[in-house]
Order: sequence, then C-alpha cells, then structure tokens
Amino acid sequence: MAKFYSSNSQRPLIKVLNLLAAVFVLSGCSDPALSLMDDYAKRLGRTLALELQDPAPLDLKPLPSITATRADIAETSITLVELVASRACGLDVLLGERNSSLGKVMPPSQRLKYELAFLKQVQPCLTHPDIAPDLQQKLAAIASDKTTQIDKHWQNFLQQDETLRQQLHPYRSLSEPNSVAGVAETMQALHSLLTLQKSIVEQNWQQASSINPEQALEALYKANTLSQLQQSLRFSQNWLQSVNQQLEQLDLKVVCPAGKHSDKAEILNTILLQYFIGKVQVYLAQVDGTYQQLYPLLQQLYQGTALEQPISQRFEVPNTELKAELKRHVIWWKAVQQQCPKT
Repeated sequence: MAKFYSSNSQRPLIKVLNLLAAVFVLSGCSDPALSLMDDYAKRLGRTLALELQDPAPLDLKPLPSITATRADIAETSITLVELVASRACGLDVLLGERNSSLGKVMPPSQRLKYELAFLKQVQPCLTHPDIAPDLQQKLAAIASDKTTQIDKHWQNFLQQDETLRQQLHPYRSLSEPNSVAGVAETMQALHSLLTLQKSIVEQNWQQASSINPEQALEALYKANTLSQLQQSLRFSQNWLQSVNQQLEQLDLKVVCPAGKHSDKAEILNTILLQYFIGKVQVYLAQVDGTYQQLYPLLQQLYQGTALEQPISQRFEVPNTELKAELKRHVIWWKAVQQQCPKT
C-alpha cells in the first residue's frame, strides 16, 4: 500500500490538519458550496424580513466497529522443509514473504493480495513432478481451505481497510460547485474492485491476482469524492429542510398584501431565477448526478455486508430526503408567485 495513505506515523499530523480545517470552515472560511447556500438564504431572509436560523447539527450513527466486523480466519502452517521443497514450483518466495516479520502483520488489502497470489501460484505445484506426493496432498488441502476462506478475507478488506472506511466518513467540506474532479477516478476504482469481487466469486485466481486492490485504494484516497459526496448530500438535505420549515411558517399574505403593489415581488423573482434556479438548484443537480454515478457501484460492492445499511443511511437516505425537500421548496416558490405576482 502506498505509504502516503497507510503510514501510521502520518496519522496524528493528518488528524491535526483535519481538525484545523474544520475549525476554519466553522469560523467562516470560504467553502464555495456553503457560501452559495448561505448567500441564497441571506438574500431570502433580508427580502422577507426573516432571520433564517442555521440548521441543527447533523447527527450520524457511527459505523460498526472494526472488531465487530472482523471475520476470524484459521491459520495454516507449513514446515521449513516443506517450504524449501516448494521452491521447485516457485511457491517458496510467496510463503517466505508471508512468514516474514512484515508478512505477519499485513493490513487487510495486502493479506487479500497474498491469499489470491497463493491460490494462483499453488496450482502448478499440485501437479509438478518435483513436488513429492505427500506435499502435493498437503498443498491441495491448504488450497481448499484458502478457497473456502477467501470470502472472509474479502469481507475483512471491505469492512476494515482504513482508506475504504475513510470514504464512509463525512468530509470537512462539500463538493465544489461546477466541478466533477475525482468522479471518473472514483468510478474507475470502484469498477476495479467490483471486477476483483466478481473474479473471486468465479474463483478465477489468475484474473483476481492480477488486480491490485491497493491501486484502487490510492485512487479513492486521492479523490476523496465519496466522502465529499456523503457530506454534500447530508448537509444539503439538512440545510434545505431547515429553510423550508422556517419559510412555511411565514404568512405570504403579509409579505404581499392582495391588491397592493409590492417591490418585493421583483426582488423575489430575481432571487428565484438567479440564486435558486441559477445556483442552488444547479449545485443540487450536480450532487445528485455524482450520486447517480457512484452510489450504485458502492451499493453493489457492499451488498450483504455489515456496512450495507450504514452506507444506505449515509448516501441513499439523504439523497431521497433531499429530493423531497427540493420538491417542497419548489412548491413554496409557486405559492410565492401566486401571492406575489410579478407586475
């Protein structure tokens, strides 16, 4: 795994930087999407003589712990003599790596790579003329056990890898407006992992061992698109719900008395066209577009795992609720247009 996202020594520094970044956001530093929503809300508030309050903080249940999702897997062993004998079919190097000091503490991604490499490499050993029959029999039994266990290694990879779990935690800022940076790279990484998943199910060890999951992890880490998407969906839904609740309490008959000319009608029409339709709605459509491209892949990847439901709560649920709040907001604007028609 690339050192820039797996190094334990860098994690305290990363946590400090993330904390500082969060402080800057909360203290008013420019998050373009946040600024866009804030500007829209303030313009509405000034025009309607309404002080729109910030939404309540987001609530999020933690992911199931690594301990709760860890699958226990029985270890297999091989003697030193058998290790040397396996040199004839090239298995000794792989076994040596596993028995090294670093090999004994492999993270889930590297352990998965090892298991897949073993299942590919062991096949020629089972018929190699220079491998004794008793060792062939033992290797065949080990291969059978590992074939049975490989799904557990895959589950451990999906549910315990730090980079994958990071993508399921909300980022400190929202997706940037008018930007699709990282979306293509994230799609490619997810497709790669799905191909690996399919190869494992089909027991195609040749293909499975040729796919390096750490390349996908590196792409996901660099883009961080899933984490930003989650935050964008959840924050936007929470923000728009709060705005709707406050606007719906407003008596539009007071804002625009019937039969009386109101300058507010012109101002409200400008806010509708330029700031809601022209900016906020465009941004929400962008977020939904990213969701439509990425979430089905993420959902397919984690189907049947302990993280399936938490992932739905972090992506699918807020997306569905955001659409409902958007429809609700459009209905409010229609009421405004009826009560405050443009002259």
